Amino acid sequence: MMRRLYRIASAAYSRHLVLQMKKIFLTTVLAALSCMGAAQATALPGTCASAQLASSQPHGSNTLAGHNYDLALAGNVRQTFHAGDIAASGTGLEPQALRDMEDVASLVLLATLTGHHSQGCAQDYFVSAATPIMDGLRAGRSYDLIWQDGLLSSGETKLSFHRAHLHLAGAKGDTAPATITLDTQGLGITGSHNTLLVNALPQQATANASVPSASLVSLAAAITGHPTETVMVPLHVSSLTAQRGAMQITGNGDASLTGNTDASSANGHIQVQNLDAVIDTLRNAGQTRASAALVLAKLFGHKSVSGGTGWDVSWEGGVMTVNHIPLPIR
Repeated sequence: MMRRLYRIASAAYSRHLVLQMKKIFLTTVLAALSCMGAAQATALPGTCASAQLASSQPHGSNTLAGHNYDLALAGNVRQTFHAGDIAASGTGLEPQALRDMEDVASLVLLATLTGHHSQGCAQDYFVSAATPIMDGLRAGRSYDLIWQDGLLSSGETKLSFHRAHLHLAGAKGDTAPATITLDTQGLGITGSHNTLLVNALPQQATANASVPSASLVSLAAAITGHPTETVMVPLHVSSLTAQRGAMQITGNGDASLTGNTDASSANGHIQVQNLDAVIDTLRNAGQTRASAALVLAKLFGHKSVSGGTGWDVSWEGGVMTVNHIPLPIR
């Protein structure tokens, strides 16, 4: 009986873990992709998306700042992204290249977090914009993007944030990986039917990761609407921190990313401090089944000396494994 309860609890909580890991992994992937349009002026194809800025002006020689930025996927007016302010910077980049960087970063952010892609975003668009940025990374240059007061919409579901800062840094040499840092503050969600997500979404999160810079072009093609299982990009997440009130999630791990979810794999460790705060939040919100599942998950989690509860999580071949127990999640 206890084993059955454990499986039920693990299945319920693993869905939450899958969502958290997927968001972080995909967000760090976004970090790598977002700079790909930075190095040369490559117009955003109308068949892919449309973007508008109320105003935009350079600040110094390497920064471009804009106000009231709006982007929408072509043919799908329900998938949109708005930022009150947007800024791009990078050594040796012209204003138009910085403007391209804003478009590509926002496009991939929207496609990644909403799960909607445009077949009109041809991979040639990313390939043509990628070569100079690869040269910059191999020369040890760095690139930054900052969004203020962002709102991503997918139908009725709206994900908002106060500030998101993406930093991508290269290292001298042809084989050195690109290192990525993404920091988001003031996260919130409305209109979602996933009450667990609504009540447990972290309010702020920071991820640090690395990815081979030579893999960015093929990964961009996979994530923007041209999936292929032949793309296999290794991603290392050195640290992850997410916080909501008294609850804190930390983690690390590795993934092999493809354009096909079942062909991708990942493994890592997630630890939660003050899990009781999440349980109380869900219980107070009337989510009795979810709170009961977390109570059981806590009982079977690994206890740390710091008082947190941890789980070893992996994903391969469409099977989620939590603390070495396989759970088919489809």
